[in-house]
Amino acid sequence: MRRVLATVVLLAALAIPPAAHADGDPASDVLLLQDVYLPYQPVVPKPVSSALMATVKQLHKKGYPLKVAVIASQTDLGTVPQFLGRPGPYASFLESEIKFNKAKPLLVVMEAGYGTAAVAPNLASSLTAVPKPSSGSADALGRAAIAAVLKIAAADGHPIAAPKLPKASSGGGGGGGTSPAIIFGVPVLLLAIGGGLAALRARQTDRTAS
Repeated sequence: MRRVLATVVLLAALAIPPAAHADGDPASDVLLLQDVYLPYQPVVPKPVSSALMATVKQLHKKGYPLKVAVIASQTDLGTVPQFLGRPGPYASFLESEIKFNKAKPLLVVMEAGYGTAAVAPNLASSLTAVPKPSSGSADALGRAAIAAVLKIAAADGHPIAAPKLPKASSGGGGGGGTSPAIIFGVPVLLLAIGGGLAALRARQTDRTAS
Protein backbone atom coordinates (compact mmCIF):
# COMPACT_ATOMS: atom_id res chain seq x y z
CA MET A 1 0.00 0.00 0.00
CA ARG A 2 2.84 2.38 0.83
CA ARG A 3 4.39 1.77 -2.58
CA VAL A 4 1.08 2.64 -4.25
CA LEU A 5 0.78 5.87 -2.27
CA ALA A 6 4.37 6.80 -3.14
CA THR A 7 3.62 6.22 -6.81
CA VAL A 8 0.48 8.40 -6.56
CA VAL A 9 2.47 11.25 -5.03
CA LEU A 10 5.21 10.97 -7.66
CA LEU A 11 2.75 10.95 -10.57
CA ALA A 12 0.87 13.91 -9.13
CA ALA A 13 4.12 15.85 -8.79
CA LEU A 14 5.01 15.17 -12.41
CA ALA A 15 1.62 16.50 -13.48
CA ILE A 16 2.30 19.93 -11.94
CA PRO A 17 3.49 22.59 -14.43
CA PRO A 18 7.21 23.50 -14.19
CA ALA A 19 6.46 26.98 -12.85
CA ALA A 20 4.87 25.50 -9.75
CA HIS A 21 8.13 23.77 -8.80
CA ALA A 22 10.22 26.92 -8.96
CA ASP A 23 11.35 28.67 -5.82
CA GLY A 24 10.39 32.34 -5.71
CA ASP A 25 10.17 33.69 -9.24
CA PRO A 26 10.72 31.12 -12.03
CA ALA A 27 12.93 33.45 -14.08
CA SER A 28 15.54 33.59 -11.32
CA ASP A 29 15.90 29.80 -11.52
CA VAL A 30 16.04 29.64 -15.32
CA LEU A 31 18.44 32.54 -15.83
CA LEU A 32 21.03 30.97 -13.55
CA LEU A 33 21.74 28.44 -16.31
CA GLN A 34 20.23 30.02 -19.43
CA ASP A 35 20.27 33.43 -21.10
CA VAL A 36 16.57 33.72 -21.96
CA TYR A 37 13.48 33.14 -19.83
CA LEU A 38 10.23 32.61 -21.74
CA PRO A 39 6.72 32.24 -20.30
CA TYR A 40 5.44 28.73 -19.64
CA GLN A 41 1.94 29.87 -20.59
CA PRO A 42 1.16 31.41 -23.01
CA VAL A 43 3.95 29.91 -25.09
CA VAL A 44 5.98 32.18 -27.37
CA PRO A 45 5.66 30.83 -30.95
CA LYS A 46 8.64 28.70 -31.92
CA PRO A 47 9.90 30.93 -34.77
CA VAL A 48 9.89 33.94 -32.47
CA SER A 49 11.45 32.20 -29.46
CA SER A 50 14.17 30.67 -31.64
CA ALA A 51 14.90 34.06 -33.22
CA LEU A 52 15.13 35.70 -29.79
CA MET A 53 17.56 33.10 -28.49
CA ALA A 54 19.66 33.35 -31.65
CA THR A 55 19.76 37.15 -31.37
CA VAL A 56 20.86 37.02 -27.74
CA LYS A 57 23.49 34.43 -28.65
CA GLN A 58 24.86 36.73 -31.35
CA LEU A 59 25.10 39.56 -28.86
CA HIS A 60 27.04 37.31 -26.49
CA LYS A 61 29.48 36.48 -29.29
CA LYS A 62 30.05 40.20 -29.72
CA GLY A 63 31.05 40.42 -26.08
CA TYR A 64 27.89 41.61 -24.35
CA PRO A 65 26.43 38.95 -21.99
CA LEU A 66 22.83 40.13 -21.83
CA LYS A 67 20.13 38.02 -20.20
CA VAL A 68 16.46 38.43 -21.15
CA ALA A 69 13.28 37.69 -19.22
CA VAL A 70 9.93 37.78 -21.03
CA ILE A 71 7.12 38.11 -18.51
CA ALA A 72 3.54 37.50 -19.66
CA SER A 73 1.58 37.00 -16.44
CA GLN A 74 1.77 36.66 -12.67
CA THR A 75 2.61 33.00 -13.15
CA ASP A 76 6.03 34.07 -14.45
CA LEU A 77 6.60 36.03 -11.24
CA GLY A 78 5.90 33.23 -8.78
CA THR A 79 5.96 34.59 -5.24
CA VAL A 80 6.47 38.22 -6.34
CA PRO A 81 3.33 38.91 -8.45
CA GLN A 82 3.38 42.55 -7.33
CA PHE A 83 5.99 43.24 -10.02
CA LEU A 84 3.57 42.59 -12.90
CA GLY A 85 3.39 45.75 -14.99
CA ARG A 86 6.56 47.11 -13.37
CA PRO A 87 9.44 45.97 -15.60
CA GLY A 88 11.99 48.39 -14.13
CA PRO A 89 11.64 47.41 -10.46
CA TYR A 90 11.38 43.73 -11.38
CA ALA A 91 14.57 43.94 -13.45
CA SER A 92 16.42 45.28 -10.40
CA PHE A 93 14.95 42.55 -8.19
CA LEU A 94 15.65 39.75 -10.66
CA GLU A 95 19.23 40.86 -11.32
CA SER A 96 19.89 40.80 -7.58
CA GLU A 97 18.66 37.19 -7.55
CA ILE A 98 21.00 35.96 -10.28
CA LYS A 99 24.14 38.07 -10.00
CA PHE A 100 25.90 36.54 -6.99
CA ASN A 101 29.29 38.29 -7.03
CA LYS A 102 29.12 39.56 -10.61
CA ALA A 103 26.65 41.95 -12.20
CA LYS A 104 24.45 40.40 -14.88
CA PRO A 105 23.18 42.79 -17.59
CA LEU A 106 19.47 42.09 -17.76
CA LEU A 107 16.51 43.05 -19.93
CA VAL A 108 12.93 42.47 -18.77
CA VAL A 109 10.06 42.65 -21.25
CA MET A 110 6.43 43.02 -20.17
CA GLU A 111 3.33 44.36 -21.85
CA ALA A 112 3.95 47.57 -19.88
CA GLY A 113 7.35 48.02 -21.51
CA TYR A 114 11.00 47.38 -20.75
CA GLY A 115 13.18 47.31 -17.67
CA THR A 116 16.93 46.91 -17.34
CA ALA A 117 19.45 46.24 -14.61
CA ALA A 118 23.27 46.32 -14.64
CA VAL A 119 23.04 47.94 -18.08
CA ALA A 120 24.96 51.10 -19.02
CA PRO A 121 22.76 54.24 -18.95
CA ASN A 122 23.18 54.90 -22.67
CA LEU A 123 22.06 51.36 -23.50
CA ALA A 124 19.07 51.57 -21.18
CA SER A 125 18.02 54.97 -22.55
CA SER A 126 18.18 53.63 -26.10
CA LEU A 127 15.09 51.54 -25.33
CA THR A 128 12.94 54.67 -25.19
CA ALA A 129 12.97 54.50 -28.99
CA VAL A 130 11.60 50.94 -28.99
CA PRO A 131 7.78 50.74 -29.08
CA LYS A 132 6.14 48.85 -26.25
CA PRO A 133 4.77 45.40 -27.08
CA SER A 134 1.65 45.74 -29.22
CA SER A 135 -0.23 43.53 -26.77
CA GLY A 136 0.27 41.07 -23.95
CA SER A 137 0.27 38.10 -26.30
CA ALA A 138 3.27 35.80 -26.23
CA ASP A 139 3.95 36.56 -29.88
CA ALA A 140 3.97 40.33 -29.32
CA LEU A 141 6.16 40.06 -26.22
CA GLY A 142 8.68 37.84 -28.01
CA ARG A 143 8.90 40.19 -30.98
CA ALA A 144 9.29 43.20 -28.70
CA ALA A 145 12.11 41.44 -26.86
CA ILE A 146 13.95 40.90 -30.16
CA ALA A 147 13.54 44.58 -31.07
CA ALA A 148 14.87 45.62 -27.66
CA VAL A 149 17.92 43.33 -27.89
CA LEU A 150 18.70 44.66 -31.37
CA LYS A 151 18.51 48.25 -30.07
CA ILE A 152 20.83 47.48 -27.15
CA ALA A 153 23.28 45.81 -29.52
CA ALA A 154 23.30 48.85 -31.81
CA ALA A 155 23.72 51.25 -28.89
CA ASP A 156 26.65 49.16 -27.67
CA GLY A 157 28.32 49.56 -31.04
CA HIS A 158 27.75 45.98 -32.15
CA PRO A 159 24.70 46.02 -34.43
CA ILE A 160 23.06 42.70 -35.24
CA ALA A 161 21.02 41.91 -38.34
CA ALA A 162 17.34 41.57 -37.55
CA PRO A 163 16.12 37.98 -37.85
CA LYS A 164 13.52 37.06 -40.43
CA LEU A 165 10.19 36.40 -38.77
CA PRO A 166 6.82 35.22 -40.05
CA LYS A 167 3.92 37.64 -40.08
CA ALA A 168 2.79 38.62 -36.61
CA SER A 169 0.09 36.39 -35.17
CA SER A 170 -3.38 37.92 -35.02
CA GLY A 171 -4.48 35.52 -32.32
CA GLY A 172 -4.69 36.43 -28.66
CA GLY A 173 -2.08 34.12 -27.21
CA GLY A 174 -1.93 36.28 -24.13
CA GLY A 175 -4.73 34.83 -22.09
CA GLY A 176 -2.66 32.16 -20.43
CA GLY A 177 -4.56 29.09 -19.32
CA THR A 178 -3.70 25.58 -18.39
CA SER A 179 -1.79 23.32 -20.73
CA PRO A 180 -4.00 20.82 -22.63
CA ALA A 181 -1.69 18.08 -21.37
CA ILE A 182 -2.71 18.95 -17.83
CA ILE A 183 -6.41 19.34 -18.63
CA PHE A 184 -6.69 15.94 -20.30
CA GLY A 185 -3.82 14.14 -18.64
CA VAL A 186 -4.91 14.58 -15.01
CA PRO A 187 -8.32 12.83 -15.43
CA VAL A 188 -6.60 9.92 -17.17
CA LEU A 189 -4.00 9.81 -14.42
CA LEU A 190 -6.70 9.78 -11.75
CA LEU A 191 -8.56 6.98 -13.52
CA ALA A 192 -5.38 4.94 -13.74
CA ILE A 193 -4.65 5.50 -10.06
CA GLY A 194 -8.23 4.58 -9.15
CA GLY A 195 -7.99 1.40 -11.19
CA GLY A 196 -4.72 0.49 -9.52
CA LEU A 197 -6.17 0.99 -6.04
CA ALA A 198 -9.25 -1.04 -6.93
CA ALA A 199 -7.07 -3.90 -8.19
CA LEU A 200 -5.00 -3.75 -5.01
CA ARG A 201 -8.12 -3.94 -2.82
CA ALA A 202 -9.42 -6.90 -4.85
CA ARG A 203 -6.15 -8.77 -4.32
CA GLN A 204 -6.26 -8.08 -0.59
CA THR A 205 -9.88 -9.27 -0.47
CA ASP A 206 -8.99 -12.49 -2.30
CA ARG A 207 -6.10 -13.16 0.09
CA THR A 208 -8.37 -12.60 3.11
CA ALA A 209 -11.05 -14.89 1.70
CA SER A 210 -8.52 -17.65 1.00
